[in-house]
Amino acid sequence: MKLSKSIVIASMMGVILASSAGAALVLNGDFAAPIEGPAAFLSVGSTILGWTVVGSGGVNVDHVFTPNTYWTGNTSQFMDLTGNTGGAGVQSDAFATIPLQTYQVTFDALNGSLVFPGSAWTGPALSLQASGGPLANYNGLTDLPAGVPQVLTYSFTAVSPTTTLTFMDTSGFDSNAGWIDNVAIQAVPEPTPMMILGAWLVPFGARILRTLRKNRFA
Repeated sequence: MKLSKSIVIASMMGVILASSAGAALVLNGDFAAPIEGPAAFLSVGSTILGWTVVGSGGVNVDHVFTPNTYWTGNTSQFMDLTGNTGGAGVQSDAFATIPLQTYQVTFDALNGSLVFPGSAWTGPALSLQASGGPLANYNGLTDLPAGVPQVLTYSFTAVSPTTTLTFMDTSGFDSNAGWIDNVAIQAVPEPTPMMILGAWLVPFGARILRTLRKNRFA
């Protein structure tokens, strides 16, 4: 009986260890601070909490208007990478990472070109790159259909103890094709010997539980 309980407990531990931790919001990843009013244009070199404007031109920090008919679920501010001119973006403050650890970034995105200029933009929309990581480009035709909210993902392997994220407009004009919000990041768990052992023991634990149940009611 003691051995059976040990195996069942080990199986449960393997399942628990194999579950991944929830994503953590990057500092001001929802662009909610400071409150900028209906809209605020930020030129290159400007900063808001957790972010610096880079590139050329500038970006807009926009407030979701009520009633909101184009980005349901967002109730605060978001980042319009296209600004008034296109060509700019934002870079996050450096955050701690573990070299050789893989991370996944998720963020909400919307191609708002139907709001202005009023026609669907199907070309390049925005890009994302972690320092030392690959460059990912998101397109208005395949990744960001106009007017359809998306949750986009990006993966990278850290190369240093700190990392930054850089989002850039790639449309090149005030297309409104690159709206982003709720930037979050989490480490991708790697299988450990304990996880592997736990997963291997799960069927044995289930079999023992069935046997114990049968013996109990026999």
